[in-house]
Amino acid sequence: MSNALTADAPHPLGFLPNVLTIGRILMIPFIVGGIVLLSSGERTVLGRPTFLITLFLVAAFTDFLDGFLARRWKVVSDFGRMIDPIADKLLVAGCLIAFCVVTQGDPLLMIPALAIIGRDILVSGAREHAALSGRVMPPTKLAKWKTACEMLGIGVLIVWVAMRSVIPLDSMLPPVVEWSGIAGLILIWIAAALSVYTGALYLRAALAKVEAAS
Repeated sequence: MSNALTADAPHPLGFLPNVLTIGRILMIPFIVGGIVLLSSGERTVLGRPTFLITLFLVAAFTDFLDGFLARRWKVVSDFGRMIDPIADKLLVAGCLIAFCVVTQGDPLLMIPALAIIGRDILVSGAREHAALSGRVMPPTKLAKWKTACEMLGIGVLIVWVAMRSVIPLDSMLPPVVEWSGIAGLILIWIAAALSVYTGALYLRAALAKVEAAS
């Protein structure tokens, strides 16, 4: 009997995955502010390349760690399922908006940024409609690849901003700086294409479920 109770007892650190997710949300203003300050030449704590890169890496790692621990410890909760995608969308949207500010609205970045942010808003509405019929729309594999491209692209662009901040603006940018910016843009465009495609799939599925339930 005691062994059964022990096996069914919740993990003593079962609260940690949700704490990590909330912590990621709290990091977002500092990451967004750091991107803008770094590009403007500010040398406060937020405007230091190493601090900004480290902070983003920690936030990206918690995105993996919170879900991994929740599944491993079997402490997946309704709150965790709700707040985790919200944290991801806030991080992505905040960083993309900051990059648009840094690049002064460059269409090469603004167009995919609008596609990604618009898709996330659309999918949130689609999931709400699907919930009216009592259905859950879990993330697809393509949606997970989309998120991976977003995080990797944002990370590369943060490195690009960091390298630009330590190189005089009137000098010729080394090839590694130029290529890092191009690589980041390519990843963001790939994420945008996946966003549009998976967004259309989510919308079609949500509408079909609502029609079936009515």
